[in-house]
Amino acid sequence: MTQTRVYQSAVDGKFYKASGNPEISRKFEAAGIVMPGDVSDVQAVTILNEVLGLARPQYNLRGVCRPIPMDNLTMRVDIATSLAGQEKVDPLVEAAISKEAYTAVNFDLWKNVVHVALADETQMKAAHPLLQMHVSDAARDLARMENKQVAAELEGKITEKVSSIVYADWGAQSSGVSTTNPFTAIQASINYIQGKGYPVDFMAMHPTIFGKFIQNTWVRELVRAGMANLASNGGQFSLPGYPTIKIFTDFALTETPGAAVGPIVGSSVAPGIALGQGPSMAAAYRNELAGYDGYIIRQWLQPKVVIDDALDLICT
Repeated sequence: MTQTRVYQSAVDGKFYKASGNPEISRKFEAAGIVMPGDVSDVQAVTILNEVLGLARPQYNLRGVCRPIPMDNLTMRVDIATSLAGQEKVDPLVEAAISKEAYTAVNFDLWKNVVHVALADETQMKAAHPLLQMHVSDAARDLARMENKQVAAELEGKITEKVSSIVYADWGAQSSGVSTTNPFTAIQASINYIQGKGYPVDFMAMHPTIFGKFIQNTWVRELVRAGMANLASNGGQFSLPGYPTIKIFTDFALTETPGAAVGPIVGSSVAPGIALGQGPSMAAAYRNELAGYDGYIIRQWLQPKVVIDDALDLICT
């Protein structure tokens, strides 16, 4: 069995020829960088580039995270969380030294894998470009897995902050008028998070909830007033005194809000949730005995909620 294994560094974005056990974290400086003359390696690079390029627009929930590139599979990252200045310092009085607070976040990246194999007979009989179809499917599934894992981390770790304000069906109407104003709950979450010193810049929800949101008559009035700019795949809105808030939608998020899940409001710059982005790897190999060509795409990552106070769930 012959195999070409290529890594893409998460830190410098360059491609490296890999050898040895791919499960062990490595320093890429010790590997050989892939050059145009390395014909067998270039095939794996091309596949890796194509898969990640196709997947990139589908990483819907990556926008709610602060990405942290890393080439080691285990790493401790110290994230600065707060620094307070001193107000109204009198003349000739030395100001107190401000001390930054840090949260230590330990990452132990897991890998998502897509493995495809094309038998010689299948390729010889096919009327369609099977490799391109498999590459497209691999890209879509890498994105699906990441979105699912980010959603699980968010919904599993965030606690509800404003329990007095709950989610009530944003799509319910009486005599053509929505019975609930979504911004009552949204603004309560914004007030809590910004009161903790974190700028709110996103809201994430299932597409079904977003559909109810954009059809809500209270929201419609904000659109007409030019305070909201919404589209079928998301958008953004602004409230007086608040920065622009981007909306992210994905089917991995819960469709029906309950006691522990619902639309999520948060700060990606705090960060509320960080995404450890490890290296990506493509391996192209030929199994001559069995008679097939195989391709493996591996991607290492781990989302982690870092600052719970920078995130809030709007629950029922």
